[in-house]
Amino acid sequence: MEDHTQIRARRTAEEKKLKKSKEEAFWEMGKGKTFFLAILMFAVLLLLSGCEEKKREPSAKEKEEHLLLEAQGVSLVGWDEEGRKSWELQADSGRQFVNRMILTRVKVKLLEEGKLASGGEASKVVVDIGTSNLLFEGKVKLISYVNEAELFTSNLEWIASEKKLRTEEKVIFERGDLITEGWGLIADPELGQIEIKREVVTRLRF
Repeated sequence: MEDHTQIRARRTAEEKKLKKSKEEAFWEMGKGKTFFLAILMFAVLLLLSGCEEKKREPSAKEKEEHLLLEAQGVSLVGWDEEGRKSWELQADSGRQFVNRMILTRVKVKLLEEGKLASGGEASKVVVDIGTSNLLFEGKVKLISYVNEAELFTSNLEWIASEKKLRTEEKVIFERGDLITEGWGLIADPELGQIEIKREVVTRLRF
């Protein structure tokens, strides 16, 4: 016959075992609930996302960027306020939107008072239809017809109202044996008067 000590020990062991079984069952149930809640939250988020997507109105830029025309072999001419030719562009392809045109693989000619000032090429040109400003992007190269100076950069803007070339990007300017590098530039279309804004370094060609 078991004494009281043995009976208590056995009861304690059984109670611990039962408690452990309950905790494990509770844990498994908790994991199942957590998994179910995660799936439910994910489904709700997807539903809300879908609703938001349906409600979202196109932005002003998206409306503005409605494609009107796409063409290959594009030629464009810009005019100044006095009715003289300001620039000529020839591009492999072009797309026209409401307020601008985007041209690719472009050859450009800039004119000063109706006379050729400089010419060159760019990977891409954005034409602002309202202002006749030009934004050259990619590999931009411009050569003066007047003094054979050359300008290289990755981003260059022609401001029609000012008749100036402007950029804040790195530029390389070559004239004769002088090579000047720096950041930022203001220049006339002939590349006769230029200002490089900062970090200017000049060296001789060897």
